[in-house]
Amino acid sequence: MQVRPGEAMGEQASSKTTLSIHELAARSGVPGRRIRYYIAEGLLPPPHGRGRAAHYGPEHLERLVEIQTLRSQHLGLDEIRQRLQRHAERVQSPADGSLWRHWQLRPGVWLMARADLDETEMQRVEALASMARQLLGDTGRGGERHGGGRSLR
Repeated sequence: MQVRPGEAMGEQASSKTTLSIHELAARSGVPGRRIRYYIAEGLLPPPHGRGRAAHYGPEHLERLVEIQTLRSQHLGLDEIRQRLQRHAERVQSPADGSLWRHWQLRPGVWLMARADLDETEMQRVEALASMARQLLGDTGRGGERHGGGRSLR
């Protein structure tokens, strides 16, 4: 059963919390090869585990639905990446209900800060993120920096 944009994800995602790439492809309607491509392009977070032990969670299914919704608007991958980053810049933490900002410094490396920091502290955190990206050498095509705010779900 495929999940379509606007449908409730809770029932389908709760029936099984981990999915193989084949199950994720079947539920999302996105071929496995394209899922791997989205991971390589940074649109979709990598799976949990590696090789045959790799598995995907509800967050992957939700992100694929978001990507498909944006693709249906005939947007290019760069525009989709930017929209996903802007959309996810502020997320609600399920643990305590507080808002957090997230910066992806490179694949698998994130910086998080509470969104209620004062302006001076937030500027320091943004400067830290910039310096960390330089230190980690995370440049994309054409020297473009990746990550400005994808969420950890």
